[in-house]
Amino acid sequence: AHGTDDPFSELTVHCALLPVCFRCMECLRSRRRTGWVRSRWFCQRFCTAVAAVFACLAALRHTAEEQGLQINVFLGFGNRKHPDVEPKTTWQLYAQQVVGVWQQLHTFGVACAVLAVFLFVGLVLHSHVQRTKNLRRLQRPYRIREVSSGLPSGFDAKDEFHRVVSFIQDTVLLPIDKRLPGRPFEFDFHTFPFTPMVLVIGNHSSGKSTFINRLMGLEVQETGVAPTDDGFTILERYEECSTEDGPTVLGCPENRPFRELRRFGQTFSGHLRRKRLRLTENSTMPVGLQIVDTPGMIDLPASSQNSKSGRGYNFVEVVRWWAKRADLILLLFDPDKPGTTGETLDVLTKSLAGQNHKFLVVLNKVDKLDNSVDFARAYGALAWALSKVINRKDIPQIYTMFNEGFATATNNKLPLDAFSKKRVEVVQEVLRVKERHNDNIITSLEETMRQIEMVAAVVTAISLRVKWRLLQVRLCGVAILVAPSLILLKLVNNDVLVLETWTLAIAATGYVLTCMGVVSLLWEYFRQFQRLQCSSLDATFEEIYAEHFIHDDGEDFRLRWHVARPRVSNILNSSQCIVALPTIQPWELARIWDSLGQDVWYLRQLARLIRQPAK
Repeated sequence: AHGTDDPFSELTVHCALLPVCFRCMECLRSRRRTGWVRSRWFCQRFCTAVAAVFACLAALRHTAEEQGLQINVFLGFGNRKHPDVEPKTTWQLYAQQVVGVWQQLHTFGVACAVLAVFLFVGLVLHSHVQRTKNLRRLQRPYRIREVSSGLPSGFDAKDEFHRVVSFIQDTVLLPIDKRLPGRPFEFDFHTFPFTPMVLVIGNHSSGKSTFINRLMGLEVQETGVAPTDDGFTILERYEECSTEDGPTVLGCPENRPFRELRRFGQTFSGHLRRKRLRLTENSTMPVGLQIVDTPGMIDLPASSQNSKSGRGYNFVEVVRWWAKRADLILLLFDPDKPGTTGETLDVLTKSLAGQNHKFLVVLNKVDKLDNSVDFARAYGALAWALSKVINRKDIPQIYTMFNEGFATATNNKLPLDAFSKKRVEVVQEVLRVKERHNDNIITSLEETMRQIEMVAAVVTAISLRVKWRLLQVRLCGVAILVAPSLILLKLVNNDVLVLETWTLAIAATGYVLTCMGVVSLLWEYFRQFQRLQCSSLDATFEEIYAEHFIHDDGEDFRLRWHVARPRVSNILNSSQCIVALPTIQPWELARIWDSLGQDVWYLRQLARLIRQPAK
């Protein structure tokens, strides 16, 4: 076709070749990166549409010229050619010229009218596109500024911090979360005000309550070898001593997120209380810091492995809620029970998943060990147990310490002074929680944004794939069922095929049964395709984020996918038909990336500014 001068052949070839790459994954990635107007996907389809229009017009003109018609390609009308008649008189010549001028003016006027209509439609479409872009662009109620270059007088960094976080959650994340089935991120957002918090968890008799008593400087929690506390206790320094029960704590105005705990039921609220303590002036415990003491994790019997049936509430989900909002997590182990089984295993694999940046592993009560051999065995057993539940080659640092005032310095051969220094390090980490509170909010918000983007991208890709396959199945069913019936009717109407009445009745019955069988077969095929999508989530993830694995292995994306995958699986399994799942638009995901690039950086600057007066 390139060697010919026939425009009809060239346009036909281009029209046939351009749609080949419509389903190319590079085109789909281009559409996600740049938006549909500037993407390669749009350019290819626009070029194909133009080529198809010109091919049709060329074919129309080519066919019309063979039949003696004169077609105006741009206006779409024509008239039949007539042989020129020589004028017989001068008046006829003048009349013919006047008619020709009139026809030219008429044609010019029609052309101008058509161009005006096209120009008006183009302006309207351009205005609509610009208005849509403005609506989709983030309209921030604040201005991202360079903090180091100076701030206006009266600027409140804390209020600005809360406003930015609330805007990102309410404008960028909540609209996506509300459209996902079950709202998987409903309880991952932050509400203000909220007091900094330290969560202390561990096996029973691992020294949690004793460590808290030494930190507070008062004997506020009962201690013992057997489990002594079956609930969650919030301890806080205050002007007056008081104790509040669970329902009162859930309505606390100083900590608005506590109201979310109502979803765990009355049994949990009955095992929740808060103790406000009046400490001495020389106490190192700062004001405005909460310490949460949790019930000891135990290995439940085989008949009650489910934490909900063993305690009356979902212990793993409750710990996950506290861990998500805590600024520091202390995970204490006893040398006598350094393993990770039962509830401890569930907490490590489910509740603390994705919280590795803020929990400390502590091997407590090392003063009970007599020599270095016993210490090596306990330390090695704990490290081996952690390696089985933490999917990393390097395990987190293990702080070895003992509670102050319980050291047996008589016949102990261990370096207790070194363990005392480790205890001081742990206490200093607890006291630094107020400084790192805002940074932890930013880190948690950033991780939530990335997980929402990943869940939405995977769910949307699967939904679009299933919708496209459903359309193919329907078209295939129509082609299989309708085409034979049309051919049969054509043959019967043309008397090519003559059927008796009983033969026609049998054929109709067979056709109906065949239709039912084909429909059942196609529907079963579609259901199998849906199940295949649910079982091949890892392959879908690899396909969507393939461009991030070109130059490295994308370990960060894979770790995040390990946390987000159960949510995607729950969404797909809870949906009766994947076709009904929502489709998150590319511009909504682009908003998340925009916030990650600009707003998160701005929040880091504000958090640094808030910390400055405390230094």
